[in-house]
Amino acid sequence: MKRKFFLLTSVIVMLSLLLTAPVAAKGIHGGGNDIQPGEPITLEQNIPVNIVFIGYEKEQIDKQALLDQLPASYSPVVRYPQFYGLPGRDMGLQYNFEYRVSFAGTGTTNKFFNYLKQIGTPNAPTVFQLAYNDQVNNVLDVADSVLYIDAPSVEKWLAKNLNVNKNKGYTVVFINWFNRPDFEFHVYTKTDVVDPDTGYNFGEVRGSRKVIAWGGTTSRLWFYDLSAGPEAWTANYDVDNPDLDGNGYEDYRMPPIWEYTTGGYRDPAALSSDLGLVTRFVAIDLLFTTSPLYDPMVTAPDLHGDKIVHINMMEDDPASLGTDWISTSFVYNQLREFEPYHDWQTNLVDANPIDAGAQRSFRIFAGVLAEDDCWNAFGTPFAQLFCYFDINRDTYIPPYEENDYVVGVHAFNTTADNLGSQFGLLGFADDNWIDGTQSYVFAFDSEDYRSLGYGFSTTTLHETGHHIGMSHPHDGYDSEYGLDFGPADDFYFVWSGDESNTIMHYMDLSDEFGQFDRDNMYRWATAGYLNWANSLLGEIAAHPQAYKVLRYVTRANSYGLQAIQSFNNWSYLTATFKARQAYEQVVIAANILGIEPAPAMQMLRIAPSLTVPHEGDPIRFPDN
Repeated sequence: MKRKFFLLTSVIVMLSLLLTAPVAAKGIHGGGNDIQPGEPITLEQNIPVNIVFIGYEKEQIDKQALLDQLPASYSPVVRYPQFYGLPGRDMGLQYNFEYRVSFAGTGTTNKFFNYLKQIGTPNAPTVFQLAYNDQVNNVLDVADSVLYIDAPSVEKWLAKNLNVNKNKGYTVVFINWFNRPDFEFHVYTKTDVVDPDTGYNFGEVRGSRKVIAWGGTTSRLWFYDLSAGPEAWTANYDVDNPDLDGNGYEDYRMPPIWEYTTGGYRDPAALSSDLGLVTRFVAIDLLFTTSPLYDPMVTAPDLHGDKIVHINMMEDDPASLGTDWISTSFVYNQLREFEPYHDWQTNLVDANPIDAGAQRSFRIFAGVLAEDDCWNAFGTPFAQLFCYFDINRDTYIPPYEENDYVVGVHAFNTTADNLGSQFGLLGFADDNWIDGTQSYVFAFDSEDYRSLGYGFSTTTLHETGHHIGMSHPHDGYDSEYGLDFGPADDFYFVWSGDESNTIMHYMDLSDEFGQFDRDNMYRWATAGYLNWANSLLGEIAAHPQAYKVLRYVTRANSYGLQAIQSFNNWSYLTATFKARQAYEQVVIAANILGIEPAPAMQMLRIAPSLTVPHEGDPIRFPDN
């Protein structure tokens, strides 16, 4: 009995070590070192944010006005359950910001603008720069020749020459070339990506993809240049119409730097606070430390399970084949690279032609067929695809292994006529219409879409990105304000978040998950796995035969400590691997003792809400 009691005590001590040894792990109840197995933990991290000005005079910037806009901390939330009035799973993360504001020296500034001239290519003004010239109230006209400058090259130069520490901290660089006598009108470009299905190069062809900001390609840096453009994406070329959509509210956006002047679009005294708004609501809330749309841990496979993307291609156009316009290897490779701690599969089934039930539901969804069906319970035909494929899940998604997680993707190769009122919609990652848990992915393509450059592959990857948790870089959550926001009215300017390296933007300039995506996903997963492990450890500690699994708990303890150490060192991918290994060891221990892991989601179920903003991802600027 003494031997048995000693072993059990050792298990409990080991469990406590896993949770209390790292300073970064603090309990939600009580805090400090009084955590017991089974209680949730919160990983706290200090996040340095460097704000660097290049080309701005110090007297132009009111440092305090900028800093007054910035948050002290950020605690990510699972966004979608909030629309149902539910808190969602506690993410177990808190970031505390440390700000440093600096101005580049004369040598670095001269070197930088000389570099822009060196790599820039003279070209004609974009259609949107010309549109700016046509404004009634514009301060000046863009010249007949502008420089096209490669954005990723500029990001790389800045990261190197500003001594940005990629491993610890983020950097925002605000650029102003306009103050200098060597100023040239310019835009930034990214032309190294083509659509994997159509070969279309959005960055090369479209004026709407010439930008004023970029980052997250090879660094934890994002730059923002108000002396570039004017541009389409944030509509800062339009200085005549404060209210772009006519809804009675100003669509707040940051005009070109020369419009911050007496008689210009914006009072020059607003410049510092405007740049503070960009830092807070774009760089911090949407790029550096963002919140997931859906709970990413819901899609984690069980022990020894795979993560599977099962694609049903619904052939709804006799004149074309959807399978000609999708690359499962592209989807697989990008997801495997993004989440290498999972084993992935991508499988495709071609329904040629589309079956009658799926076709009818698609017609109802698109407004082509006005009939009652399962959507009536949810109050809108937009729910028809979800409810039909959920009721008939076994028909469309074959049985996989019990421990696998399956992303069900229903792709419709169709026509403009069949898309009806939904023409222009590329896809959406739906929830379950009950509590904000993700359900299925829907994607749409047609000859009309393909003529604009869109195949199925990038849409499938983008929407699967939502399904596994990723938000857009143009909508998100502000932790201190408790505010979910998107690019409209007071926050129209957050469209600039799309000007970053991610498949989750609308610009089609990137076909991968970028540095900011990886940082956020790996932090979410690290905290998620450690909290799962912690929850199970509480049950193990209470089990009378806990001594039997001491070796697994010991391994879990080792992996857990390594995970938190890597997390603290900003080695987030390593942290995720180690956190998952810790959880796997705890699962093995629990299985030996006959303890069942709790489901990923344990939310209260409520009646469907008719006010949840169910919507999809449309084509933006289809005519340019």
